[in-house]
Amino acid sequence: MNWALAVAVVAVTLVTATFGQTSGGNETTVRDGVYSADQAKRGRAIYVDKCATCHDGGTMGPELWGDTFLAPRANKNVRTFYDRIQDTMPEDDPGSLTEIELLNIIAFVIQQNGFPAGDKPIPNADALNRMKFVEKK
Repeated sequence: MNWALAVAVVAVTLVTATFGQTSGGNETTVRDGVYSADQAKRGRAIYVDKCATCHDGGTMGPELWGDTFLAPRANKNVRTFYDRIQDTMPEDDPGSLTEIELLNIIAFVIQQNGFPAGDKPIPNADALNRMKFVEKK
């Protein structure tokens, strides 16, 4: 093995060991503790203020938990859900929610669907590109 190839192999090994995954395996699911409990708590307050009127059994919007919510989103990335909220909600002021507010709401929705919290909050919207919804077991 030549010197340059050996260095490349060592570099790839170190990166894989450091990050625990290769570039093809960096996806997570909502089962993987992808939000923090504090983030979901903040999301609940925003949800109650800006979303619950329509989404908690209201006639305007669907509930955001349970099989009817999860089944059509199974194996789809969470960023799609984020983008839909960002572009269309709240109905009376679309696009008014900040990135942090949206991430907190998404953490609350994930929690309400029975998925566990982890130690760290969802850091930013880009992280949702690698995060997938799954159905409950």
